Amino acid sequence: MADPIRERARALLDALPEEADFVSEFAAPFALGVVGDVLGVPEKDFPLFREFVAPVLELTSGEEVSERVLGSYFTGMNEFCAYFGRSDAFKGGQLSEQERLSLCLAVVVAGTDSTTNMLSSMLLRLDRRERRLGGVVEEVVRLDSPFIGFFRTATCPVTMAGTKIAEGEHLFLDYAAGNRDPRVFTEDFDPGRPSVPGHLGFGHGPHYCLGAQLARLEGRIVAEELLDRSYEVAEQPVRYRRHLISHGPAELRFRRAQRRG
Repeated sequence: MADPIRERARALLDALPEEADFVSEFAAPFALGVVGDVLGVPEKDFPLFREFVAPVLELTSGEEVSERVLGSYFTGMNEFCAYFGRSDAFKGGQLSEQERLSLCLAVVVAGTDSTTNMLSSMLLRLDRRERRLGGVVEEVVRLDSPFIGFFRTATCPVTMAGTKIAEGEHLFLDYAAGNRDPRVFTEDFDPGRPSVPGHLGFGHGPHYCLGAQLARLEGRIVAEELLDRSYEVAEQPVRYRRHLISHGPAELRFRRAQRRG
């Protein structure tokens, strides 16, 4: 998927004004476009796809949920189910229709939200002198975890670090804290950091991120395109999203860098 991903990134960057909001005008539509390609959404359907997915993503944005947002969400979900009920995405296996639609929705929400956060955080970390871009992506996912963590339920009694956890207790698994464990990692941003031990930014075990390799590819390609075009952040400090799980800039003004010398 590298070539179409690069084409999509270039087309979006070429269409941007001199100064823009990286989150809403590049990262979010780019991530949604790539996810649409994964799910086989034809280009002619992309305006419709964006229209019914927008309220679903708005509900997960971390902003206050109004009656309007909630109403738009249910309308969008009905349209989402109707559209993907007719599509061939994930058909032909042993999934029920409900499981198939749930998987389509999970791919859209997880693949769009997390990638938008990752790319926005990456822009803040990019250094024109850095060419270890694979390491940059890994360090962004580690230090600026796009998803801070997830809720889990204990399936059996267990004691961890002296704390007893009963079966059925609800827990918050904090990836962001694990990724800063001083027994494992130094606090600094290091694109040359060895990959072992691995960070928890993509999860672990059976819950490991389904799209980890795709996210890595998107991050590296976007980093290459941004460095080639010399963009810089236009405003500081950056306003971050107010969300328990999803972490990244809510808005990020950026512009073409001024040539020096």
